[in-house]
Amino acid sequence: MATINFTYDYPYTYYDEEKGRFTCHLSTGRATLNGCYTYPIQFNSTVPKCSRITIELEVTNTGSVTVLGRDWDIYTYNEVNGWRKATKFTMPSDGKCSVDCIFQTATNISRLACVPSSDPGSRAQWSLSCSINRMTITEALPVQELDTGVFHYGVFLYNFGVKTDVAEVFVNMAGLLVRVSDIFVNIDDELRAVSSVYSAYLKTETESISLYRFIPQKSGTYRIQNKRLSGDHEIRLYDSNFMQIADEYFYSKSFPLEEGSAYYITITHYYANTDTGESYLQIYKED
Repeated sequence: MATINFTYDYPYTYYDEEKGRFTCHLSTGRATLNGCYTYPIQFNSTVPKCSRITIELEVTNTGSVTVLGRDWDIYTYNEVNGWRKATKFTMPSDGKCSVDCIFQTATNISRLACVPSSDPGSRAQWSLSCSINRMTITEALPVQELDTGVFHYGVFLYNFGVKTDVAEVFVNMAGLLVRVSDIFVNIDDELRAVSSVYSAYLKTETESISLYRFIPQKSGTYRIQNKRLSGDHEIRLYDSNFMQIADEYFYSKSFPLEEGSAYYITITHYYANTDTGESYLQIYKED
Protein backbone atom coordinates (compact mmCIF):
# COMPACT_ATOMS: atom_id res chain seq x y z
CA MET A 1 0.00 0.00 0.00
CA ALA A 2 1.50 3.34 -1.09
CA THR A 3 2.08 6.04 1.52
CA ILE A 4 2.17 9.77 0.86
CA ASN A 5 2.83 12.84 2.98
CA PHE A 6 -0.60 14.43 3.14
CA THR A 7 -0.85 18.09 4.21
CA TYR A 8 -4.20 19.33 5.50
CA ASP A 9 -5.87 21.53 8.12
CA TYR A 10 -6.65 19.36 11.11
CA PRO A 11 -10.37 20.01 11.76
CA TYR A 12 -10.94 19.30 15.47
CA THR A 13 -8.46 21.19 17.64
CA TYR A 14 -10.87 21.58 20.53
CA TYR A 15 -9.87 22.47 24.07
CA ASP A 16 -10.14 20.03 26.95
CA GLU A 17 -11.41 17.03 24.95
CA GLU A 18 -9.95 13.71 26.08
CA LYS A 19 -10.52 11.58 22.97
CA GLY A 20 -9.22 13.80 20.17
CA ARG A 21 -5.81 13.01 18.74
CA PHE A 22 -4.53 16.59 18.70
CA THR A 23 -6.92 18.40 21.02
CA CYS A 24 -5.39 20.32 23.88
CA HIS A 25 -5.67 21.06 27.59
CA LEU A 26 -3.85 23.06 30.24
CA SER A 27 -0.67 21.37 31.38
CA THR A 28 -0.23 20.57 35.06
CA GLY A 29 3.51 21.27 34.79
CA ARG A 30 4.78 24.85 35.03
CA ALA A 31 7.37 26.28 32.63
CA THR A 32 9.57 29.38 32.88
CA LEU A 33 9.92 31.37 29.65
CA ASN A 34 11.33 34.90 29.33
CA GLY A 35 11.53 34.96 33.13
CA CYS A 36 7.76 34.38 33.38
CA TYR A 37 5.99 31.46 34.99
CA THR A 38 3.33 29.89 32.79
CA TYR A 39 1.27 26.74 32.44
CA PRO A 40 1.55 25.70 28.77
CA ILE A 41 -1.12 24.23 26.53
CA GLN A 42 -0.54 20.47 26.20
CA PHE A 43 -1.68 18.49 23.13
CA ASN A 44 -3.09 14.98 23.60
CA SER A 45 -0.37 13.68 21.28
CA THR A 46 2.47 15.29 19.38
CA VAL A 47 1.24 17.28 16.38
CA PRO A 48 3.24 16.07 13.34
CA LYS A 49 5.01 18.50 11.02
CA CYS A 50 2.96 21.58 11.82
CA SER A 51 3.54 24.30 9.22
CA ARG A 52 0.91 26.81 10.36
CA ILE A 53 -1.09 27.46 13.48
CA THR A 54 -3.59 30.26 14.17
CA ILE A 55 -4.25 31.04 17.82
CA GLU A 56 -7.01 33.11 19.39
CA LEU A 57 -5.85 34.76 22.62
CA GLU A 58 -7.54 36.71 25.38
CA VAL A 59 -5.46 38.12 28.24
CA THR A 60 -6.93 39.73 31.35
CA ASN A 61 -4.65 41.92 33.43
CA THR A 62 -5.00 41.06 37.14
CA GLY A 63 -1.92 42.73 38.65
CA SER A 64 -0.94 46.30 39.47
CA VAL A 65 1.39 46.45 36.44
CA THR A 66 -0.23 45.89 33.06
CA VAL A 67 0.95 43.27 30.60
CA LEU A 68 -1.22 44.69 27.80
CA GLY A 69 0.05 46.92 25.01
CA ARG A 70 3.49 45.27 25.04
CA ASP A 71 5.38 42.60 23.09
CA TRP A 72 4.54 38.94 23.68
CA ASP A 73 6.07 35.70 22.34
CA ILE A 74 4.56 32.38 21.32
CA TYR A 75 6.71 29.32 22.00
CA THR A 76 6.35 25.73 20.80
CA TYR A 77 7.86 22.64 22.39
CA ASN A 78 8.85 19.16 21.31
CA GLU A 79 10.98 16.51 22.97
CA VAL A 80 13.88 16.88 20.49
CA ASN A 81 14.34 20.65 20.30
CA GLY A 82 12.77 21.80 23.56
CA TRP A 83 11.20 25.26 23.64
CA ARG A 84 11.51 27.35 20.45
CA LYS A 85 10.16 30.85 19.84
CA ALA A 86 7.56 30.75 17.05
CA THR A 87 6.68 34.44 16.68
CA LYS A 88 6.53 37.83 18.40
CA PHE A 89 3.51 40.14 18.42
CA THR A 90 2.12 43.14 20.28
CA MET A 91 -0.70 42.40 22.69
CA PRO A 92 -3.53 44.92 22.09
CA SER A 93 -4.72 47.12 24.93
CA ASP A 94 -7.97 45.11 25.19
CA GLY A 95 -6.02 41.83 25.46
CA LYS A 96 -7.79 40.15 22.52
CA CYS A 97 -6.01 39.10 19.32
CA SER A 98 -5.52 36.41 16.69
CA VAL A 99 -1.94 35.36 15.99
CA ASP A 100 -1.01 33.49 12.80
CA CYS A 101 2.23 31.50 13.07
CA ILE A 102 3.70 30.24 9.78
CA PHE A 103 6.78 28.05 10.21
CA GLN A 104 9.53 28.09 7.59
CA THR A 105 10.29 24.49 8.54
CA ALA A 106 7.43 22.25 9.63
CA THR A 107 7.88 21.24 13.25
CA ASN A 108 6.45 18.68 15.65
CA ILE A 109 4.59 20.32 18.54
CA SER A 110 3.60 18.77 21.85
CA ARG A 111 3.15 21.98 23.92
CA LEU A 112 2.41 25.64 23.27
CA ALA A 113 2.94 28.74 25.45
CA CYS A 114 2.32 32.48 25.23
CA VAL A 115 4.23 34.89 27.51
CA PRO A 116 5.44 38.51 27.58
CA SER A 117 8.69 38.98 25.63
CA SER A 118 10.43 40.18 28.79
CA ASP A 119 9.76 39.78 32.51
CA PRO A 120 7.20 42.46 33.50
CA GLY A 121 8.09 42.11 37.17
CA SER A 122 6.52 40.57 40.23
CA ARG A 123 3.66 43.09 40.37
CA ALA A 124 2.38 41.94 36.98
CA GLN A 125 -0.19 39.17 36.94
CA TRP A 126 -2.56 37.98 34.26
CA SER A 127 -4.92 35.23 33.15
CA LEU A 128 -4.89 33.86 29.62
CA SER A 129 -7.35 31.86 27.54
CA CYS A 130 -6.26 30.27 24.30
CA SER A 131 -8.00 28.47 21.42
CA ILE A 132 -6.74 27.20 18.08
CA ASN A 133 -8.85 27.75 14.99
CA ARG A 134 -6.40 26.51 12.35
CA MET A 135 -3.59 23.97 12.42
CA THR A 136 -1.93 22.76 9.22
CA ILE A 137 -0.14 19.44 9.61
CA THR A 138 1.47 16.77 7.46
CA GLU A 139 0.94 13.08 8.12
CA ALA A 140 2.29 10.02 6.33
CA LEU A 141 -0.95 8.30 5.32
CA PRO A 142 -1.49 5.08 3.36
CA VAL A 143 -3.49 5.58 0.16
CA GLN A 144 -6.32 3.06 0.15
CA GLU A 145 -7.78 1.71 -3.06
CA LEU A 146 -11.37 2.07 -4.18
CA ASP A 147 -13.17 -1.03 -5.45
CA THR A 148 -14.43 -1.13 -9.03
CA GLY A 149 -16.80 -3.82 -10.21
CA VAL A 150 -17.85 -4.44 -6.60
CA PHE A 151 -21.12 -2.78 -5.66
CA HIS A 152 -21.80 -2.44 -1.98
CA TYR A 153 -24.93 -2.02 0.07
CA GLY A 154 -28.26 -2.87 -1.47
CA VAL A 155 -27.22 -3.92 -4.97
CA PHE A 156 -28.72 -7.27 -6.05
CA LEU A 157 -30.18 -8.21 -2.69
CA TYR A 158 -27.74 -10.32 -0.60
CA ASN A 159 -25.63 -10.82 -3.78
CA PHE A 160 -27.48 -14.07 -4.58
CA GLY A 161 -26.81 -15.25 -8.12
CA VAL A 162 -24.40 -12.45 -8.94
CA LYS A 163 -21.01 -12.87 -10.55
CA THR A 164 -18.78 -9.82 -11.08
CA ASP A 165 -15.89 -9.42 -13.48
CA VAL A 166 -13.83 -6.31 -14.16
CA ALA A 167 -16.23 -5.01 -16.80
CA GLU A 168 -19.24 -7.31 -16.71
CA VAL A 169 -21.98 -8.30 -14.28
CA PHE A 170 -24.14 -11.43 -14.60
CA VAL A 171 -27.43 -12.15 -12.86
CA ASN A 172 -29.16 -15.50 -12.34
CA MET A 173 -32.29 -15.54 -14.52
CA ALA A 174 -34.23 -18.82 -14.13
CA GLY A 175 -31.04 -20.72 -13.41
CA LEU A 176 -29.07 -19.14 -16.27
CA LEU A 177 -26.39 -16.47 -15.76
CA VAL A 178 -27.29 -13.62 -18.12
CA ARG A 179 -25.09 -10.62 -18.81
CA VAL A 180 -26.87 -7.36 -17.99
CA SER A 181 -26.36 -3.98 -19.57
CA ASP A 182 -27.47 -1.89 -16.60
CA ILE A 183 -26.21 -2.08 -13.01
CA PHE A 184 -28.61 -0.85 -10.37
CA VAL A 185 -27.13 0.56 -7.20
CA ASN A 186 -28.93 1.64 -4.05
CA ILE A 187 -28.15 5.34 -3.77
CA ASP A 188 -30.11 7.30 -1.18
CA ASP A 189 -32.56 4.36 -0.95
CA GLU A 190 -33.30 4.53 -4.67
CA LEU A 191 -32.14 1.99 -7.25
CA ARG A 192 -30.32 3.82 -10.04
CA ALA A 193 -28.76 2.49 -13.23
CA VAL A 194 -25.11 3.49 -13.36
CA SER A 195 -22.23 2.61 -15.65
CA SER A 196 -19.72 2.15 -12.85
CA VAL A 197 -19.46 2.75 -9.13
CA TYR A 198 -16.30 3.19 -7.13
CA SER A 199 -16.78 2.20 -3.53
CA ALA A 200 -15.04 1.41 -0.27
CA TYR A 201 -16.10 0.01 3.09
CA LEU A 202 -14.72 1.61 6.23
CA LYS A 203 -15.10 0.85 9.92
CA THR A 204 -13.19 2.80 12.56
CA GLU A 205 -13.10 2.53 16.34
CA THR A 206 -11.20 5.72 17.23
CA GLU A 207 -10.62 9.14 15.72
CA SER A 208 -8.71 8.60 12.48
CA ILE A 209 -8.31 9.78 8.91
CA SER A 210 -8.47 7.45 5.89
CA LEU A 211 -7.18 8.57 2.49
CA TYR A 212 -8.39 7.44 -0.94
CA ARG A 213 -7.11 8.43 -4.38
CA PHE A 214 -9.59 8.74 -7.26
CA ILE A 215 -8.64 9.27 -10.93
CA PRO A 216 -11.71 9.68 -13.21
CA GLN A 217 -11.59 7.78 -16.48
CA LYS A 218 -13.81 10.42 -18.10
CA SER A 219 -14.45 14.11 -17.40
CA GLY A 220 -17.87 14.93 -15.98
CA THR A 221 -19.91 15.50 -12.86
CA TYR A 222 -19.33 12.92 -10.14
CA ARG A 223 -21.35 12.35 -7.01
CA ILE A 224 -19.21 11.56 -3.95
CA GLN A 225 -21.19 10.38 -0.97
CA ASN A 226 -21.09 8.45 2.24
CA LYS A 227 -23.76 5.88 3.07
CA ARG A 228 -23.46 5.93 6.84
CA LEU A 229 -24.33 2.84 8.82
CA SER A 230 -23.24 4.29 12.17
CA GLY A 231 -21.17 7.11 13.57
CA ASP A 232 -20.13 10.25 11.76
CA HIS A 233 -17.64 9.69 8.94
CA GLU A 234 -17.04 13.04 7.24
CA ILE A 235 -15.83 13.49 3.65
CA ARG A 236 -13.37 16.08 2.36
CA LEU A 237 -12.16 16.40 -1.24
CA TYR A 238 -8.72 17.64 -2.37
CA ASP A 239 -7.02 18.20 -5.70
CA SER A 240 -3.66 16.70 -6.72
CA ASN A 241 -1.84 19.45 -4.79
CA PHE A 242 -3.79 18.62 -1.61
CA MET A 243 -5.80 21.84 -1.83
CA GLN A 244 -9.27 21.32 -0.39
CA ILE A 245 -11.93 21.71 -3.10
CA ALA A 246 -15.02 22.06 -0.91
CA ASP A 247 -14.86 24.62 1.88
CA GLU A 248 -16.18 22.21 4.49
CA TYR A 249 -16.79 18.52 5.02
CA PHE A 250 -19.80 16.90 3.38
CA TYR A 251 -21.77 13.65 3.25
CA SER A 252 -23.02 13.82 -0.34
CA LYS A 253 -22.01 16.33 -3.01
CA SER A 254 -21.42 16.59 -6.78
CA PHE A 255 -18.22 17.94 -8.34
CA PRO A 256 -16.97 18.55 -11.92
CA LEU A 257 -13.88 16.34 -12.20
CA GLU A 258 -11.35 16.09 -15.03
CA GLU A 259 -10.29 12.91 -16.78
CA GLY A 260 -6.89 11.62 -15.69
CA SER A 261 -6.49 14.06 -12.80
CA ALA A 262 -5.77 12.72 -9.34
CA TYR A 263 -8.17 13.64 -6.55
CA TYR A 264 -7.84 12.72 -2.89
CA ILE A 265 -10.74 11.92 -0.59
CA THR A 266 -10.43 11.78 3.17
CA ILE A 267 -12.88 10.07 5.50
CA THR A 268 -12.53 11.43 9.02
CA HIS A 269 -13.84 9.70 12.11
CA TYR A 270 -15.44 12.44 14.19
CA TYR A 271 -14.79 11.24 17.73
CA ALA A 272 -17.21 13.46 19.66
CA ASN A 273 -20.47 11.80 18.60
CA THR A 274 -19.61 8.12 18.76
CA ASP A 275 -16.77 5.70 19.38
CA THR A 276 -17.47 3.63 16.24
CA GLY A 277 -18.02 4.70 12.66
CA GLU A 278 -19.10 2.43 9.80
CA SER A 279 -19.93 3.50 6.26
CA TYR A 280 -19.63 2.90 2.51
CA LEU A 281 -17.99 5.51 0.31
CA GLN A 282 -19.59 5.63 -3.16
CA ILE A 283 -18.49 7.59 -6.24
CA TYR A 284 -20.38 7.54 -9.53
CA LYS A 285 -20.68 9.66 -12.68
CA GLU A 286 -23.96 11.57 -12.91
CA ASP A 287 -23.82 12.85 -16.51
